[in-house]
Amino acid sequence: MTDSNSRGNLLRIAALVAIASLVATAVWLGARGRADGSDKTTTGDPASSSTQSSGVEETAPETAPTDGVVIPGGADRANGYPTGFPQTDLGAVALQIEVAKAQVGFDYDQAVTVAGLYADPADKAVFEERARDAVALRRQQTGVPEDGDVPAPASYAVTPIAYTLEALGTEYYAVNLLSYVTLTTADGEVKDGLYAGTQLMRWLEVDGVWDWRLVQGSSQDIEHLVQQGQPQAVAPNTPEFKQAGWVPINGAAQ
Repeated sequence: MTDSNSRGNLLRIAALVAIASLVATAVWLGARGRADGSDKTTTGDPASSSTQSSGVEETAPETAPTDGVVIPGGADRANGYPTGFPQTDLGAVALQIEVAKAQVGFDYDQAVTVAGLYADPADKAVFEERARDAVALRRQQTGVPEDGDVPAPASYAVTPIAYTLEALGTEYYAVNLLSYVTLTTADGEVKDGLYAGTQLMRWLEVDGVWDWRLVQGSSQDIEHLVQQGQPQAVAPNTPEFKQAGWVPINGAAQ
């Protein structure tokens, strides 16, 4: 995503940002000028959305393939977003990926909609507030007004490239996701970076439908993750990447 000069001048940013994720780190790879100046629907097998909870299947490989792990998609859609993820550990990873890809805009209402769609109803208010805070931060980072229309060329894009997975209990996982981030300011400055964030996922039934859901987790769960230390935002194809335990995602640019 960046040239060798950008990669050679990493700008490290403070860690432990508790807005969109429980634990997060970011590393900006550099900045460059802008080159160009410029209702619920359901698809797939209906039976998939009513699968009973009979244990999550472990499909994540112990050793990552050289070309990365293929992440499953959702069988259904709601409000234009994938749902109906498989009852597997990689299904939890799939949810984290979709949340990361969806939460990149500057619209507070859109961010709240996504948070409400994917969160456990018991934790809905928490994730909606995090979504609002994340939008406010993106607006600040790109130098656009706190409210109202966002002028071009300001934008924020996320490309998930790797994950780690930890079982915290029965049908309950901590998913760490490493992503490339490209932030374009209102002035046209483009900043490329790496972002690592952690979310907690449970396989839950909501209104008769089983699926993976974002959960806040207990204070003990969060303390465990913080004390254990989560993988840091490090560049792929480096010794640090492998040491951190990151598993590449198939099809993602490395």
